[in-house]
Amino acid sequence: MVRMPGAQWRPVVNVHPDGVRERRGLVLHVQDDTGSPYGWFDNPASQASSDFWVRRDGHVEQYCDTGTDYAWAQGAGNPYYASVETEGHPDTALTAAQVEAVAHIYAWGHSVFGWPLAVVDSTTEHGFTYHGVGGRAWGNHPGCPGALRRAQRPAVIARAAEILGGGAGGASVSLAHVVDAARRDPAAGQGHTTHRAEVLVVERALRAEGLLAAAWVDGSFGTRTVTAYAALQRRYGYSGAAADGIPGRDSLTRLGRAHGFEVTA
Repeated sequence: MVRMPGAQWRPVVNVHPDGVRERRGLVLHVQDDTGSPYGWFDNPASQASSDFWVRRDGHVEQYCDTGTDYAWAQGAGNPYYASVETEGHPDTALTAAQVEAVAHIYAWGHSVFGWPLAVVDSTTEHGFTYHGVGGRAWGNHPGCPGALRRAQRPAVIARAAEILGGGAGGASVSLAHVVDAARRDPAAGQGHTTHRAEVLVVERALRAEGLLAAAWVDGSFGTRTVTAYAALQRRYGYSGAAADGIPGRDSLTRLGRAHGFEVTA
């Protein structure tokens, strides 16, 4: 199962199981409508779906196992590129929240599949392309996603690069240090820090996952951060003692892959 951390998982019937031939990158689409397309994508009569949908406020839904099963989004391009629908219309730009969300999708795809941080206007090159470029073979939608959204792809790629590198400073995080902080900081005084720089990297990633409020991104692995990390562990499928908010190697490594930091001993 290849699912993006932070996306709402809503599997649909309109997919081709085990159909992906190559993982070239991501195709930008516009919904030309509002509201979740889940019902439409889960209706066999529609013959339509996508890997992801991004609401105007940045909420992300994922409909298939990206990189394994392909969605029915861009005709002949389906076996080669993942797809992201964006709420709104071709004559409106992506919101700032949508740019941020699509950048996180792309950063995740770069980490998991190696999508290059490149804008391309192509049906064969690897990178971030758009629906209309595919012409008739891709369903004949020349106006998708519209000139405004098409022009925002460099901003998405730049933000993805920040998430992968600049956002975490190309950081490495010691598992032992983070675990030490998670065990010591909650019992210490308010704001106590044990390994502040490394904890900040983890907290920023938890913030990006929507699990930790900005006010608590302070370098202290206190009770709020423990609670946020426990929620992340549950999101990853852990339960009971394995979801106690103390980082383990697997969960921290998965978080690092999604947000551009390396986990060391």
